Amino acid sequence: MIRNVILFLAVVLSVVWAGCGGDKTKQAVQDAGPDPELALLTQQLEQNPENDSLLFRRAEVYYNLEGYDEALRDLSQAIRLDSLQPQYYHLLADVLLDYARPNDSKRAIDVLLTAAHLFPGRAQTLLKLSEFQLIVQQHTEALATLDKILQQDPQNSEAYFMAGRVALDMGDTTRAISSLQKSAQLNADNAEAWRFLGRIFTQRNNPLAIRYFDNALRVDSTDLESREYKAVYYKLRGEFDKAFDIYRDIIIRNPDYSNAYFDMGAIYLEMDSLQQAYEHFNLAVRTDPLFVKAYFFRGHTSELMGNLDAARADYLQASKMSPNYPEPKAALERLGSAPQ
Repeated sequence: MIRNVILFLAVVLSVVWAGCGGDKTKQAVQDAGPDPELALLTQQLEQNPENDSLLFRRAEVYYNLEGYDEALRDLSQAIRLDSLQPQYYHLLADVLLDYARPNDSKRAIDVLLTAAHLFPGRAQTLLKLSEFQLIVQQHTEALATLDKILQQDPQNSEAYFMAGRVALDMGDTTRAISSLQKSAQLNADNAEAWRFLGRIFTQRNNPLAIRYFDNALRVDSTDLESREYKAVYYKLRGEFDKAFDIYRDIIIRNPDYSNAYFDMGAIYLEMDSLQQAYEHFNLAVRTDPLFVKAYFFRGHTSELMGNLDAARADYLQASKMSPNYPEPKAALERLGSAPQ
């Protein structure tokens, strides 16, 4: 066992240092300004440099400040000091995935594979590995990881939930429904499982979607995302009054919820209520200045209203913000104003 731990440790540390780029993220830490907890941890580590728990905590702070190089160094040292703390590997994988340099996603997977070998009976580690495998679309590997959990614990609701997400990502909605329903059966308080089921049944235009969204809201009445999806269900069915009621309720709860304004604008556009559509797309942009589709649809509404200068401005803005978004480019070409 000790020999295996040393071997796995060598793999992990080589992964970390293979990716370290030399203070590439120091500026992010400096821009964040002085952090009192970071200063305190640094002071404590000067007095006790081989305290792995302090190194781990400082790595967490660096990670939250986007100081990825600094976090990698602290985690590497923490793991050298104590290689049997699973949370160290979890954070290391998070840092690598968010750093997002070439091959970092592979390094993150390698870290979690190492942790899975070190802690084969730890469900949380295997669940995290499956989540990362899903992110990089290693579907077969993710399902194999989840099968290991279910062999140890056939009633693990989180494993069924993740299996449902993997199946959904693979386009297998039948299998996704089965896994998500099993997850919700085992844990009726899994709001995410209910929400995913609601979204699938919305796509199928099945009224069961409302029951699933209501179950999610039973678990968490503040869940605005489930309220939004519930409104989308009514919107797709053409039941606009019910959709509007939900969107207005969302806005009362959160006046900056830009998706609600956007979806209301889309309904007004479908109803040929152009002025109201424009006003709601405008509110979507004001509450979220990075909402590319809202700029495009505000421009489209302006064009329908005959305001071509405003339309061109919004199309150009959307095209600049998202160069691979084809609709604004096509609109500008149609108006004789191709983007530069």
